[in-house]
Amino acid sequence: MIAGRVYAGLALVIMVGGLCAASDSSMDRSTLRGIKAVKVVVDSPAPEVEREGISADGLRITMEQKLRDAGITVDHDAVEFLGLNISSARPPRKTLISKGPISLVISVGFYQTVVLNRDKNTKTVTETWGDQRVAPATPKAVEHTIDEAVDDLVNEFVTAYRSVNPKQ
Repeated sequence: MIAGRVYAGLALVIMVGGLCAASDSSMDRSTLRGIKAVKVVVDSPAPEVEREGISADGLRITMEQKLRDAGITVDHDAVEFLGLNISSARPPRKTLISKGPISLVISVGFYQTVVLNRDKNTKTVTETWGDQRVAPATPKAVEHTIDEAVDDLVNEFVTAYRSVNPKQ
């Protein structure tokens, strides 16, 4: 019963959080027009994810290579960046299913500086394009599940980027 509430609560947070984020709509894609280079930033994964062999540096290197292979310039000094965040949740240890699957939320977003229309002196950094994958994974499948989701999400970003920045 408690585990069910934990998963229901996680699902609600994911759904509500998803309503506030950028997406892969044509308007969000248009914010990628004219971007010449990107930086890749990977948040540190939760300890339970790192224990399964996932590292922020490894994910960053993989993402950078995929972008380069797609002809997108990677520049560690760029202001705009493609960010990766991996969140996880597992039922409390006292439940029977605590050894079961872990719930993963893998999010990729493109962040850039924006200026408010009503006050040109106010600038902030915000996500202007993004998507995520939600997936359960057994401890042995965490690495594969994350690799597959990151690969899919970076490919989606490349497609979005190319839709408004065709190759020269």
